[in-house]
Amino acid sequence: MNRRAILLCLLLGAAFLLCGCQKPVLNGKEPAGHGVPDAALTEFSFSESNSYFKRVQGYEYRSEEGKNTVYFLMANEEEPYPVPVDEAWVDTLNGFISQYGMLAWDGFSGSDSTLLDGTHFDVSFSYADGTAVHASGYGEFPSGYGDASGAIDAHFIQLLPEDMRDW
Repeated sequence: MNRRAILLCLLLGAAFLLCGCQKPVLNGKEPAGHGVPDAALTEFSFSESNSYFKRVQGYEYRSEEGKNTVYFLMANEEEPYPVPVDEAWVDTLNGFISQYGMLAWDGFSGSDSTLLDGTHFDVSFSYADGTAVHASGYGEFPSGYGDASGAIDAHFIQLLPEDMRDW
């Protein structure tokens, strides 16, 4: 056998071995698939803070008594700013949870103690079937966080009147 054939066999063998590997374990749990439960999303909250001032400090979605409402937590305001949303908006939010594998974030609690001024995030959401996810971090983030937070920010912020969207 020549060297190319041996190398090809080794590469194919390695590929077969890698395909048979189990999924990694995160925080002692198998990561959930990218899908979401069949149950309705009942709550979602997200906040992110760092050294620069943001007018919108965080947001929450709640489904209560058949009504879907988003609440914006605004800087220097005691009461949240409510905005009603429809099922299509909720379906898009649920799509982000699936697309970015956010169910696998459950239990994430990362912290970079070497940072003097970093970004802190907190996200939690739950479904009617009892599925609940909570993740938080300071300077460390779960896989896919950057893309997910950008999509979620844009999805929520577009609900606000233009004059309230300032960061």
